[in-house]
Amino acid sequence: MSANKLNVFHWHITDSHSFPLMLPSEPDLAAKGSYGNEMLYSPADVATIVRFGLEHGVRVLPEIDSPAHTGSWAEAYPDIVSCANMFWWPAESEWADRLASEPGTGQLNPLNPNTYHVLKNVIGDVVALFPESFYHAGGDEIIPGCWKADPTIQSFLSENGTLSQLLEKFVNSTLPYIVSLNRTVVYWEDILLDADVKVDPSFLPPEKTILQTWNNGPNNTKLIVSSGYRAIVSSSEFYYLDCGHGGFVGNDSQYDPPPTSGNSGNGGSWCEPFKTWQTIYNYDIAYGLTPAETKLVLGGEVALWSEQADPAVLDMRIWPRASAMAETLWSGNRDESGKKRYAEAMDRLNEWRHRMVNKGIRAEPLQPLWCIKNPGMCNTAHPFD
Repeated sequence: MSANKLNVFHWHITDSHSFPLMLPSEPDLAAKGSYGNEMLYSPADVATIVRFGLEHGVRVLPEIDSPAHTGSWAEAYPDIVSCANMFWWPAESEWADRLASEPGTGQLNPLNPNTYHVLKNVIGDVVALFPESFYHAGGDEIIPGCWKADPTIQSFLSENGTLSQLLEKFVNSTLPYIVSLNRTVVYWEDILLDADVKVDPSFLPPEKTILQTWNNGPNNTKLIVSSGYRAIVSSSEFYYLDCGHGGFVGNDSQYDPPPTSGNSGNGGSWCEPFKTWQTIYNYDIAYGLTPAETKLVLGGEVALWSEQADPAVLDMRIWPRASAMAETLWSGNRDESGKKRYAEAMDRLNEWRHRMVNKGIRAEPLQPLWCIKNPGMCNTAHPFD
């Protein structure tokens, strides 16, 4: 990251699948909710990672996603997690009635006081472990069906309560505490922009809140900054590095489309196709923004979600595509005349990829070696712009 001039590592540490972070105040979360004793991060591990990052100019931003993506918490605290360990999309039900957007159910129950006892212990420990001034609190993909499956929430809804009020209660019980620990809170954009479950902006003070966008490209960035919030841009249409490798859900009919011309389906990958370096390079994260709005964009972030990524494929999934983003964010993707620089960028990225390989980074190849040995011969003379 340092060599590529990337300076923030956003670490999405926990999820419904596993809680691998050992915390002094809540040891059972990792002891019972991780994949096992060999797949844990101790406080000493975290200190090593944070120190290594700072030595190389890279901030380590922790994310403890909640209230959704918390199924793993139920192994230690089943009373605070709604719809835990249920089948994610019951047979014959509509997509709108699913319990999660992928296998691995569970959302913290905002009505249970013990939820906040546990969560504040978690937040306090994480803040102590990470000196970073931002704390990513998640807030994405709250699935109505999961909360509706909980008897206490059913009772709340039957008395004219709403799911958005549940989320507002959750935010109002946690955001002030995070702020009291001298942290700025980062949320995924869903907390403000979701169609079904979202909070009123009055619960999200712009001076203490940053929103990270991952849907609808420049449109959602515009909605965030025009509302006065700072933005981190990780639009899935351009910056999700895990896309295009198929889905991990089995028994999925999306794998079996009719073999008609031009219809190969998406192979179960919700965000296909694969995001090429050109797609990443040509994205302007300030597109359509006024100069004042552009100042609220803190930067961009490529994301490699790890449902289908582990150390065996890590380097090639990230590099050199992340290098392409780094150049555009530091140097822009246009020359002095305003013309896109993607043509000349190919030669730079190709050479840079070989330099990374020589350093032991297993970056993905962009061109045959023949192209480096024959400069210009791998270009096209017919640009489409």
